[in-house]
Amino acid sequence: MSTYDRRLDTLEKDVTAMKQDIIYKLDDTNHAVTIVNAVMGRMAQDVKIIQSQIKTIDNEIKIIDIRLDGLDTRVARVEEQLNAQGEDIKEIKRRLDTFETKFDSIEARFDSIEEKFDQVLKAIAALSPRSEQ
Repeated sequence: MSTYDRRLDTLEKDVTAMKQDIIYKLDDTNHAVTIVNAVMGRMAQDVKIIQSQIKTIDNEIKIIDIRLDGLDTRVARVEEQLNAQGEDIKEIKRRLDTFETKFDSIEARFDSIEEKFDQVLKAIAALSPRSEQ
């Protein structure tokens, strides 16, 4: 065999080995691409599910906002009522203080009248005919 034939034979073996290596690498790459495609498909499904869940959560948040607005309105009304009741209580206390002052004045008048009545009774007792005996 000539050197040319040996070199050609070696070259053919190298080309065959390279072909097998390339085929192996392509198979490996195809397998990896298939896995990536499957993962990407699953991720796309997950993204759709997540988007759907986000829309649901967004709607629920809107409903909660509406309810909170209603609650804010109710709380504002309750605060107004409490303020009005507070004013009413202040007015009642003011009136009670006025009544107490008037009652103290009336009590002083009764004490004065009672003293005068006692004096009148003593004067009558002193003038009565029984006291002369």
